[in-house]
Amino acid sequence: MSNRMNRREFIKTLGLSTVAGLGWRNMAFADASDTQNIVIVIFLRGACDFLNLFPPVSGADRDLYETARPNLHIPLSQTLPLDGQFGVHPAGAPLKTLFDNNQLAIVRAVGNTVQPSRSHFDAQALLESGTPGTKGTSTGWLARYFASIPNLPPSITVPSVAASSYTPTSFLGDPAVLTMDDPDYFSLDNAHWAWADRLANVLPDLHAGNSPVEQAGSQALTAMQIIASQDFSGYVPGGGAVYPNGYFGDQLKMLAQIIKMNVGLRMGALDFGGWDTHNDQGNGSAGYFSDNLVTPLANGLQAFLTDLGSAGNYLQRTTVIVQTEFGRRVRENADYGTDHGYGADILISGDASQIVGGFHGIWPGLASNQLFEGMDVDVTTDYRRILSEILIRRLENPYLGAIFPGYTGYSPLGVVQGTDLEPIYDNPSDEIFSDGFED
Repeated sequence: MSNRMNRREFIKTLGLSTVAGLGWRNMAFADASDTQNIVIVIFLRGACDFLNLFPPVSGADRDLYETARPNLHIPLSQTLPLDGQFGVHPAGAPLKTLFDNNQLAIVRAVGNTVQPSRSHFDAQALLESGTPGTKGTSTGWLARYFASIPNLPPSITVPSVAASSYTPTSFLGDPAVLTMDDPDYFSLDNAHWAWADRLANVLPDLHAGNSPVEQAGSQALTAMQIIASQDFSGYVPGGGAVYPNGYFGDQLKMLAQIIKMNVGLRMGALDFGGWDTHNDQGNGSAGYFSDNLVTPLANGLQAFLTDLGSAGNYLQRTTVIVQTEFGRRVRENADYGTDHGYGADILISGDASQIVGGFHGIWPGLASNQLFEGMDVDVTTDYRRILSEILIRRLENPYLGAIFPGYTGYSPLGVVQGTDLEPIYDNPSDEIFSDGFED
């Protein structure tokens, strides 16, 4: 008898998935030891104004920048210098520290080179699906990453976490992702479940066998027990790290603790919203952009790396990606804000032994004939090129044809260290990419 089963049948049969907000696939996950590498994806939803986060500080672009943004530009006297061509917003001082310590790579002018869009919904969906020329893709690139890992031992309890109240599009189609924004409510003994005690006693017996449902149910119960047993509220970050107050800081801290639990985490994702700065963005170095966005982003990233670097090899194994759906218009608008643009940046951060720090990519310039449609920073680097390098060099997964269908011609940009594997662009075989389920 085949051990494959229909996903709908799995969902109907495994009531635990509904109770806990989980779904688990019967596939081989990564080894749960302390050797696997980890990638954390931070999505700045709303479109970050990277031109004000890393403004030009010299040459013709500096004059063009100040002319285009008479009210919003960051004064040169307040801009923290980085490499002589660009600086960083003064509220982003921790980013300068990471940059100077070779823990931060900044790829400029990144985006969707196939189907540009200034719609938040479309741009986010196209980037997170990993199919930038195709709308309506049923799976996300992180889900396809997991589906493309061959021959891994079935010992992982928590391979993927979405630190959120909802599952992001990047994890769409991954029934193993643990979606959780408050670990204190991730248990069967929550007061909302009056029948929890009885259910907790019955479920282990229901999933004690070797069928796909029973094995998946057993994994889900184990994950629930491990998460419920942790004192998340009493967690003390290592190295004196201080996370920013608020949702973003809380989620980063939760991910750091899960990484330190050694439950086999390979991929984590979290959102930081509020970057759609159409009005009242802030004059110069003050205001909303500075206080509500740049400050928590910079402080949170620094705290996360400090925490992971305080003990063990967690920092050496962790790579952080910061991305957004598109950039902002070069010229400020009449409401002291910036409208939707095109080219943005991607930040890559981690341990100095793994990150090739500094600026990367080709900066197109701010002259009118260098702008996309005469208005926006142009895109010179396809975002899939950067993600592919991390997949290959950090996660040792060369199956780019499965993760980014239709993407070919990859070459490393040089943002992280690692061994280059020959990219595989062919369609995946059933033997390698079977996840134990039928569609």
